[in-house]
Amino acid sequence: MWKEIFYEKRFWVLFSLLIIFCIISLMIGSISTSFYELFRLNHPDNSLLKRVVLEHRLPRTLTAMLTGIALPISGWVLQEFFRNPLAGPSVLGITSASGLGVALVIVLGTSLGLSHWVNQSWLLILGALAGALIATILLIWTAHKISSTTSLIIVGFMLAALAGAFIGVLEFFASGKDLKSYVLWSFGSLNGLSNDRLYYFLICCIIGVLLVIFKIDALIKMQLGELYARTMGVDVRSLRLQLIIASSVLTGVTTALVGPIAFIGLAVPHICRIYLKTADFRKLFIYIIMVGVILMIVFSVISEIFPGGALPINIITALLGAPIVLSIVLNYKGREL
Repeated sequence: MWKEIFYEKRFWVLFSLLIIFCIISLMIGSISTSFYELFRLNHPDNSLLKRVVLEHRLPRTLTAMLTGIALPISGWVLQEFFRNPLAGPSVLGITSASGLGVALVIVLGTSLGLSHWVNQSWLLILGALAGALIATILLIWTAHKISSTTSLIIVGFMLAALAGAFIGVLEFFASGKDLKSYVLWSFGSLNGLSNDRLYYFLICCIIGVLLVIFKIDALIKMQLGELYARTMGVDVRSLRLQLIIASSVLTGVTTALVGPIAFIGLAVPHICRIYLKTADFRKLFIYIIMVGVILMIVFSVISEIFPGGALPINIITALLGAPIVLSIVLNYKGREL
């Protein structure tokens, strides 16, 4: 089943676009670079350009790729698990809860005299993961208590509002330095990730994606209901736990290292469903990754070429996500989501 994807023309079209935009991303920056110069980095006259590409543009491109994998896959898993087209890390409040975890680490860590530890990547990731995990567990518990998907979305917005309120309290009592650190983080950025942070990002993405891959067959059976899935031998409790961990890891690590990126986790799965017109989870999984990576690299390029300096990445993703959310709502017309 997986091999069939590689015989599709659209796969190779997307793959070609991915390569093209990766090259463009490496060319775009404060120092103009031609396609020819990009492949002559080892030339003695290009030592400065080589340093810029390897130390700044390549990490930025890799960060965009990992973000384009993590958030769309997390959003797709949530949509299929809750069987709700509006489910997504940002809409359900998971991103906000992750942000609260990061805020607690930044503000309380410094207040307790742990400034050195606050700068450690793994501590920020743990804070974000804890927030995402708690929010996801609360959502699943709520989903068992109520049958209305609309109510679930409302609960997600309330979680986001509650997390925002706690963040506001922390900001009120934070020092100027802590407040500046948090505000800069909240803008979202694909730049500036060190090698160790990229390493953490990569490891967490691999863990989250593998957890989803191993449960795709079980997730397919869950679409016909929990009772049917049990009769087909699916361990529903194990599936639920594994998907909670996968979604929390993917959303938490991205939020911690890149910032609270909105809408991309919600929008990309719908883009793939609309244009692929398929319910095959395996195909969707591959194409969601490819489209997510391409879009995040495009957003990164747009951010870099924006007049007046780099535009925060979460502003650009919102420009795409908001119209798609609106179209989803309008497509349902009078039906309940």
